[in-house]
Amino acid sequence: MNPLYLIDIAGLLLFLMYAVHQTASALRPRPRPPVAEQGVALTFLIPAMNEEAVIAATLQNLRSTVPEARVVVIDDASADATAAIVEQYSRTDPMIALLRRVAPEAQENKGRALNWAVARLLQVPWLADQDLSQQVFVVLDADGRVSSDFAPQVRGAFQNADVMAAQGWMRFRPVEVTEGGVRGLISKMLIFQQDLETFIVGHIQRLRASGGVASLTGNGQCMRVSYLSHQVGQGNSPWPDVLLEDFGSVMEIVLDSPRHRVALLPAHIMQQGILDPQAFIKQRARWTQGALQCLPYLTRLWKSGASLITRLDFTYFILSPWLNIVLIVSIASQSFRRVFGGQGLVLPGWMGVILTVVPLIIQLNWALRFRNEKGLSWWSLPYALISLPVYGAALLCSLPLAYSNYVRRQNTWFKGTRYVEQEPAHLPHVSVKPHQPAPHPSEQPQRSLSSGD
Repeated sequence: MNPLYLIDIAGLLLFLMYAVHQTASALRPRPRPPVAEQGVALTFLIPAMNEEAVIAATLQNLRSTVPEARVVVIDDASADATAAIVEQYSRTDPMIALLRRVAPEAQENKGRALNWAVARLLQVPWLADQDLSQQVFVVLDADGRVSSDFAPQVRGAFQNADVMAAQGWMRFRPVEVTEGGVRGLISKMLIFQQDLETFIVGHIQRLRASGGVASLTGNGQCMRVSYLSHQVGQGNSPWPDVLLEDFGSVMEIVLDSPRHRVALLPAHIMQQGILDPQAFIKQRARWTQGALQCLPYLTRLWKSGASLITRLDFTYFILSPWLNIVLIVSIASQSFRRVFGGQGLVLPGWMGVILTVVPLIIQLNWALRFRNEKGLSWWSLPYALISLPVYGAALLCSLPLAYSNYVRRQNTWFKGTRYVEQEPAHLPHVSVKPHQPAPHPSEQPQRSLSSGD
């Protein structure tokens, strides 16, 4: 059979899957999670490497919005004042503690930093003496911000004993782009499209949650400590050693028991977006490579007792980077066929119209909903469509890098550069020399972690 015909058939099926997936996600109603003012105790875990631009504001946000929660910053051998800033706060606030990693363990990746920290926290007195089923670790990026509705939703979700994890709605904060010219325009389009994308992902999460298991997207990821303790006790890593450790962690939850549930929280977790196109391409290449690394989960997933929705949705996610190759070949080969000849699937004219109009309708639907949620002007609709090709081009550029790194088994961890948004009030004065070597974990963390017992 003509291979071009098979490629075009596969591309058409992929388009149908995309349209069905987007439509089903758009039709899901907004979830109404249970809310509780009392319940599980929260401890925020903040992996941090060179985060002096944002860490103080993040600590202040947590202490003001969730004053009853503990905060543990995992300094990953920062070369700036990150650790010194956290130490300043911890001296006056017993609910803030610092864990410090040093070489050769440090600066490996976020998942390893979390696994390392959890193994140590399980041994500290203020946690080891507690009912771990009533303790929850919340993973927050160093630039993350939570609102007052987040903690009540977490407590409400974990009232269900089968819930091992929960995920907030990760979104991007608006930022004033000061750079002018074409580069500044591209930065504005990138930040707009990043928030629009997470808006869409939030609706896709509603579809996933209907199967009992929402995905974990890193920032705002909540984990029941008794589950983490069980995994560590079995010699397993709660966050697998893949570049998409958050998705790997939800796969481990699903495979550990068919009864496990992952709740979806509508509360927003705000973070900074990436403004530089090159940095954005590197970030998305890491995400795609991480999804490629999750392929071995498929066999175990379909042997598990997970719901059909969970198995179908996670399979679609894991296979997407591989399926994209087929779709790209189908589209890119059209021009070569005209030049060199060759015939694939022949479609009637009306089908071509559908293939053009349906994606446009889908994007307009999301842009309109996004505009209504944000209270934007009507100009945001054409702006969303105009900026989409810029965003799509950046995503497309990330694919060759992802595939190349995957084939060469080059696990390149990427971390975006933070930028200062607003100086927090009452910021402690910090005097520290750059590249100051961090003390060994046995020196300061035990004293910090035991405070406030």
